[in-house]
Amino acid sequence: MFFEKAVPKEVRNAYRRDALSGLLVGVYNGAIFPFIGFIARDELHSSTSLIALITSAPYVGSMFALFYANAMEGKAKMPYVVWSGVIARALFLLTLFTMTPLRFALIASAAQLVATVSGPAYAAVLKEIYPDEHRGRIMGYIRVGLAATSFFSTLAVGQLLKRHILDFNYIFPIGALFGITSSLVFGTIRTAPIDPKSNNYKPSTVQFLQSTLAIFKEDRNYAWFALSVFTFGFGNLIVAPLYPVFQVDQLHITAAQVAMLSNITTVIWMFSYLYWGKYVDMQSPLKAVMVNVLMVSLVPFAYFLANNVWMLIPAAIINGITMAGIELSYFNSILYFAKEGRESHYQALHSFLLGIRGTIAPFIGAALVAFFRTSHIDIRFVFLISMLLMLLGAVLQLVGVKSRY
Repeated sequence: MFFEKAVPKEVRNAYRRDALSGLLVGVYNGAIFPFIGFIARDELHSSTSLIALITSAPYVGSMFALFYANAMEGKAKMPYVVWSGVIARALFLLTLFTMTPLRFALIASAAQLVATVSGPAYAAVLKEIYPDEHRGRIMGYIRVGLAATSFFSTLAVGQLLKRHILDFNYIFPIGALFGITSSLVFGTIRTAPIDPKSNNYKPSTVQFLQSTLAIFKEDRNYAWFALSVFTFGFGNLIVAPLYPVFQVDQLHITAAQVAMLSNITTVIWMFSYLYWGKYVDMQSPLKAVMVNVLMVSLVPFAYFLANNVWMLIPAAIINGITMAGIELSYFNSILYFAKEGRESHYQALHSFLLGIRGTIAPFIGAALVAFFRTSHIDIRFVFLISMLLMLLGAVLQLVGVKSRY
């Protein structure tokens, strides 16, 4: 398997299975997710509100992380990762029978919502199978393979849609089969068995919630970090439903151009994982968060300036750099703050806050678009509001978490 010699021998078996799972899920991701917004707007003529629903769906699921993280306490985490993935990806099989914007939006939303169940469990599994000092780089190696297959998958699907060889009703179910297989392969990684004698006590849901929310009081640095992430993420997500609307309505983007932009992002993403994985391990995940937040704030500014599809290429490049950096730095920042044995608490709290902002922000973005249109204000100014909120998030982190750098 690729990069195997750079992985410690004791975790190579897990790495091989994880990497194969990554290759398969790359096909799934590349075949479906770059095209969801485009198909919703261009082919099915979905409203901005329906696109906001699709955008917010994974975050709605994240709000319940506190509850299903508690349900996992004292239990093996791998089944939660596997079966939530299988069910979420299987939902895209239903697009074979989908021709209306509402049904399409409900399927895409439900699939992303169910997938969030695996969040706290996935964090716990990776914490167990990979050592702290190598986890960032190993995750980076796996994401390189994932990005490579995603690239070719997106390229192929863009051409299939452009030439009208297959439509999404067939492409999405095929991609779903790769995703389902990926989850099953990941489930073959061996994790330590749960000792029932050491798990006699399980807190009630109320106790778990109290213990988790108490993190804000116990860990002031994390509280500031959470506030900064919330502010940045809110700014980032208010424009999420606007991107496909702006691309289709004002720039008249085609499926091939969607694939082109997505693949520019994917290629940069693939190679940037190698850099960010090493940076997170050798430097600090908190520094990585700061650098990536400052860079990603330039994406809405690029859209503000864009008058044609080609002017979105800088945004695609920045997305490629920061997608890898954001994922690795956020994930490892949570583990950086988390006390031993409380990883699932921190991850659940992070997911809960992610869920709140992700559920609200896209609809506020859609409302802003509607308000600007009725007020005869160029909707491009929503992009500037987004950028300012992201920069505010960076300032909050710099002020509140400086003692942990």
